[in-house]
This record gives sequence, structure tokens and C-alpha cells, in this order.
Amino acid sequence: MALNWLSRRDYSEAQLSQRLARQGGERADIAQVIEWCKAENYLSQQRFIEMLVRSRVNKGYGLNYIVQECRLQNISREQVQQCALQLNVDWFNVALKLYEKKYGQTEVTEYKDKLKRMAYLQRRGFSNEQIQFAINQTE
Repeated sequence: MALNWLSRRDYSEAQLSQRLARQGGERADIAQVIEWCKAENYLSQQRFIEMLVRSRVNKGYGLNYIVQECRLQNISREQVQQCALQLNVDWFNVALKLYEKKYGQTEVTEYKDKLKRMAYLQRRGFSNEQIQFAINQTE
């Protein structure tokens, strides 16, 4: 069953473990299956992190959002940051592209509008510096 799922997409160890548990697997058996999958390189936590980071960056999400999502998979902030460094992710550029896609070249007319735009970028997981960069580049 685990190989069937892994043949379709990458899973984190936590996801696969949860899925096997829902199917009625015993803890000891699940641990054995996961160790075997890791030994055979069918299951790779690093490969899963890379896939997740690439996917979320392409959808316009920032580091904070990705880290929050990874916590659910028992993946640490350091692992995500290391992966982002390996992938050479420019968070400022990602924030700018998202901002331009959402708002185009329209100018900020009032402070309330600026706050709304800043909140949007913050919900997408960008830091204050990245948000300021994106807004200042278009003004």
C-alpha cells in the first residue's frame, strides 16, 4: 500500500505514517515500513521538503508560510531554510512578483489601502523587509 502511494507523489514521513495508521496499521509495523521505504529511497524527507518549497514558492508563498505548513509534517525551520538556500530562493523577488501579479502597477492611494496590501503579503508568509521592498519597488 505504501509503495502504491509513494509511486504517485512524495510524502513526508509523518504523512505516510498517518495514512498507514488510518488504514489500521500497527505502530511497530508502520515504523518498519517507513524504515524500509527510506532504506530503498522510496521515501525521502529531503526530497519532500524540496518539492514542497519549490511548489509553494512557485505559488507565491513566503518562508514563514512554508515553515508553518512544514511544522505539521514535523519538519524544522532549519531544514526548510537549508532547502531554500540550496534552491537559491530570492524571497524579495518572490514577494515582488506576487505583489505585481496581485496589484499590477496601481499606486497606493491611501494608507488604508497600503495596510491592506501589506496584510496580504504578510498572510502569504513574507517578512516585513520583503513586504516593504515589494511595495517600495512599485511606488
